[in-house]
Amino acid sequence: MSSLSKFLSLSGSRQWLLVRSFVVLSTYKCLLLVFPFRKFLPAEQTLVASRKPLSEQSLSQTIWAIQVLSNRLPLGFTCLVQALSAKWLLNNHPDVRVCIGVHKSVDQGFSAHAWVVYKDQIILGEQPGQQFQPILDWH
Repeated sequence: MSSLSKFLSLSGSRQWLLVRSFVVLSTYKCLLLVFPFRKFLPAEQTLVASRKPLSEQSLSQTIWAIQVLSNRLPLGFTCLVQALSAKWLLNNHPDVRVCIGVHKSVDQGFSAHAWVVYKDQIILGEQPGQQFQPILDWH
């Protein structure tokens, strides 16, 4: 089954989620090519009281859409692009955190990674077997 056939066989709501996710991923990809990352961070971080919890369905479908598009399209949607997109698509919920960490080893050299956490669980960008030292935890 071709990708287009698979897309057309999805429900209208899933098709819309994929289109919306593609637009957000593409927008962040382009913006990160033009602007430094610090432009995306709020000038001052204020902790907001938690809102109503996100539904499991909303979380899983949003993460599904980001992963499908990132894995199927060779557009270079990096972990940072995916994390920023997830934060936006999940309505900047105060319990959704974008984390960025670094790792340095003799074998692999320096590497950085971004992931998304919701209620102390990694929901996007988990790297089993790798430990990144967090340098940013953005609510």
